[in-house]
Amino acid sequence: MTNIIFYDGLCPFCHFWVQFVIKVDRKQQFLFASLQGATSENLLPAQFQEVDSVVMYVNKRKIYTKSNAVFTIIRALGGVWKLLFVFQFLPKSLLDLLYDFVAKYRYILWKPMDQCPLPDPKVAARFLA
Repeated sequence: MTNIIFYDGLCPFCHFWVQFVIKVDRKQQFLFASLQGATSENLLPAQFQEVDSVVMYVNKRKIYTKSNAVFTIIRALGGVWKLLFVFQFLPKSLLDLLYDFVAKYRYILWKPMDQCPLPDPKVAARFLA
């Protein structure tokens, strides 16, 4: 399994979504890594290490960011979540603008954490350093 979702390890909003994906990802097809961690440093090219929200890394071939990352994750989750593809028909520039807005103001709505919390032991194997 090499589908890795990189996320801001200090962001409560990001942690909420990581926990959501873990809950609905019945195939356990995703691993998770903090953008502040060694896995990010080792796997992501420099230009993606500057991203401060979600990055989707797939099979050592593709790297998705912003709305592309979100829709790639939704596609992989399948099921009822595919209904969200109705929004994919909106212009990418609009979707990325909305994504950037949420990313920019997430620390205003949710206070950043001092450190990345430890995952639940039941799913700890899905988290990379």
